[in-house]
Amino acid sequence: MSEDRLQGNTARMLKTDKRLRAAADWVEPCDIIADIGCDHGRLGAMLLLENRAKHLIASDISEKSLQKAKHCLQRHGLTGRAEFLVADGLEALDRKVDTVCILGMGGETLSGILIRGQEKLKGASLVLGAHTNLYVVRKTLQAIGYRISGEQVVRSEGRMYVLLRAAEKTGNEEPYTRRELMLGPMFLSERPESWRPWLERRRHYLHKTVSAMKAADNPQSEKRLLKAQEELTYTLDVLQNL
Repeated sequence: MSEDRLQGNTARMLKTDKRLRAAADWVEPCDIIADIGCDHGRLGAMLLLENRAKHLIASDISEKSLQKAKHCLQRHGLTGRAEFLVADGLEALDRKVDTVCILGMGGETLSGILIRGQEKLKGASLVLGAHTNLYVVRKTLQAIGYRISGEQVVRSEGRMYVLLRAAEKTGNEEPYTRRELMLGPMFLSERPESWRPWLERRRHYLHKTVSAMKAADNPQSEKRLLKAQEELTYTLDVLQNL
């Protein structure tokens, strides 16, 4: 069966969106995939239905969410290829896995999961989606010995999402610059068309943030103000040259 037909059949069998579709497309076929913070379980179900994984570890810190994932996989006859664990982040990993997917949470939360559980990754490929603070996520990836190999903006159901793909560092690559950490090394290198609306939205947010912090005139916010101004400068420069 062709890839297009396979994806079409999956979409009919399973309620998905463009964000999950894009994340799934980044997963290379392998033996074991872990979906950390699996929530409704649709990503894991998609990966198994498309045979991108032989086995799935689906985990969530919430028993209620994990039950939703279990019911989703049951509906599609996939529970024999999956295990379900209530666990805090990467504590769910009791063996080496090939790919770890972590989607649908804030950047600080995602970074905390990676930092606390870095020894459990054992070189697994990462597919990540953070709603906020991508700077912190990129900085964390660098700190735990990973390099970003892909970045994309996905429009889904009226919202924009950024997905990151990362792999364990293999050589003596130069550390990312602050500009790369703030805007994204792959975005800066590839400059996809989908990046412009994301940058425009970011520019608007940073303008409002800088103006509000200047008006508040709070010395304790000075560091945050300088960081926002720095990112705004980088953002304006890129927009002028896209």
